[in-house]
Amino acid sequence: MTNVKILLTGCLLIVFGFHAQAQHATTTGTEILERSKQKHDPDGQWSNTELSIHIQEPRIQNRLRYSQLAMYTKTGYFKLVRDSEPGIIERIIDHEGNAQVLLNGSPEIADDIKEKYRLGADRNTGYRSFYRLMYGLPMSLTEDVVEEIGKPKESNFAGQEVYSLEIELKEPMISKKWELMLDRVDYSMVALKFDHADDSNRPNEVILFDGKYRWEGISIPRFRHWYHEDSGAYQGSDVIVNNLDQ
Repeated sequence: MTNVKILLTGCLLIVFGFHAQAQHATTTGTEILERSKQKHDPDGQWSNTELSIHIQEPRIQNRLRYSQLAMYTKTGYFKLVRDSEPGIIERIIDHEGNAQVLLNGSPEIADDIKEKYRLGADRNTGYRSFYRLMYGLPMSLTEDVVEEIGKPKESNFAGQEVYSLEIELKEPMISKKWELMLDRVDYSMVALKFDHADDSNRPNEVILFDGKYRWEGISIPRFRHWYHEDSGAYQGSDVIVNNLDQ
């Protein structure tokens, strides 16, 4: 009888082992990404959220850059306020989709200033796309943005066990080809690489995510540190300081 139990136990372990392997083998990149979205936005609030934050954005060439960002994902409203050399620049897309740029509170901007500092309202859509995609990760990686998601790979990044997802965007944002790394245990975002293979003069870049910023049931990284991948040279950071009403 004991031998029968041992035999049955062994058979069950083999069956469950094959089942686990089959499940692992059939897990797609899309499924892994959806688990990450569930981790960061368990109640599915991103498509109906109102994000309004202060951001410090130090760069090597501008260590004091600071922005105020407001985005309403449902209506498409967008407002970015930044103090720059010519003054305070406001880029706005209202709830009806109308775009304008204000300099020190005025829509009247001299042509030479507008050209020198690239203050055309036609650039507002690009700014909105960038901030919506980058600050909405991973929820912003939707079917209308993503062309293809590769098969997930198990790898090690900076000593952390991760899933690596190769993602190709329909329209380039910094790069057309991304590699998103997600924690293998809880699917939280660890890092994001930008592949610049099509531009030999531009080194690949990597963003390291850290910390948590929570609002309306959503959790996104508070810190985003930018580096050149090969050299490890630091390029800058994006830091969520607090909400605009604080």
